[in-house]
Amino acid sequence: MGSLFCYILIIEVFFRVCYRTGCKRPYVHVPRLPFKEMYIEPHPYLPYVYKKNFLCQKEMPATYPLHHEKGYMFAQTMTNNFRHSNGPYGNRDIEVPKPEGLIRINCLGASTTGNDINYRNKNYSYPMELEKILMSAFPDLKIEVNNCGQGGYTSAEILIKFLLDTIDTRPDVVVIYHAYNDLGPSLTPGFQSDYSHAKKNLGETYYLYRLVSNIPDIPLESWNFLLNYCLFSQNIRFNLMDVISRGAADIKNDFKGLSTYKRNIEHIINICKANKIRVVLSTFSQYLYPEIQNNEIYLKYYEGTKLENNVMRELAAAHNVPLVDNELLIPQEDRYFVDTVHFTPEGMHIVAENISIPIVEYIKNRI
Repeated sequence: MGSLFCYILIIEVFFRVCYRTGCKRPYVHVPRLPFKEMYIEPHPYLPYVYKKNFLCQKEMPATYPLHHEKGYMFAQTMTNNFRHSNGPYGNRDIEVPKPEGLIRINCLGASTTGNDINYRNKNYSYPMELEKILMSAFPDLKIEVNNCGQGGYTSAEILIKFLLDTIDTRPDVVVIYHAYNDLGPSLTPGFQSDYSHAKKNLGETYYLYRLVSNIPDIPLESWNFLLNYCLFSQNIRFNLMDVISRGAADIKNDFKGLSTYKRNIEHIINICKANKIRVVLSTFSQYLYPEIQNNEIYLKYYEGTKLENNVMRELAAAHNVPLVDNELLIPQEDRYFVDTVHFTPEGMHIVAENISIPIVEYIKNRI
């Protein structure tokens, strides 16, 4: 028994040293998530959705590669009636029918829109920052900015979710800040324009989360890593993209999905125009920090994001809608990013400031 304990201790110490050396930071323990606390579920027309009005992930240190010294956290929030994390605590509902006199702005996108980051016990997202800016500019008006982003979604899922329920909130303005996530399907062999070659439904593996949630959460980082990153994670946050993906992106391929990305965004624009909803498009900002500047995968995705940004510029010109060129407006500096695409609170504020400009102009012309 004593020998077994020594072996386990040696493995644990070896793992912690190797992980810290290789990743330049200590391993962050992935908390076990009981099945009944799973905040994501399958949906018949989308790969996955948040559960409605449900308590989300447990609070834990943010696992982004930059700014560990800041103590950024993933806070525990709730979802709202439209299955989004909206407002300071996530649970701010979107009232339907829309209250009289309310100017409603809905922000569409993936994790760069949907994700919060907590700093010094305060939650930040660019939609929250945008609302503060607009309310400060028009203190006598009723203005609401809703976070309708969902981490991991491609333009296909954003389009479907918008058609199925988000449009029912009758927004006055829709902001689209989205790129990057479509590049995986774009590079996956056997390309299909409905992304069926690269995506599958969470329902296919949902039962496995029930099984692994019963495995004891042993307080060993080596065991935690093996279970969550090598076998099947006890916490859906850490393997969701793996379980809803089919095939694998090949960076040697050309980007075959740019026309699909364009079609999906253009459908949202056309639907908004038909419903007299003002559209604001934004290009996507990406940062190659020093440690990844020569990484072939990141360089390929950087190239793809630039191509998607050109699509956004073309759509803005073709449909005569405002374009916020955040690719060019956001400085490529550490202080604004926590990884290649996600922002620090300071970065979120700059995104919001930039996006506020055409919206302020719209509101001035309206009142």
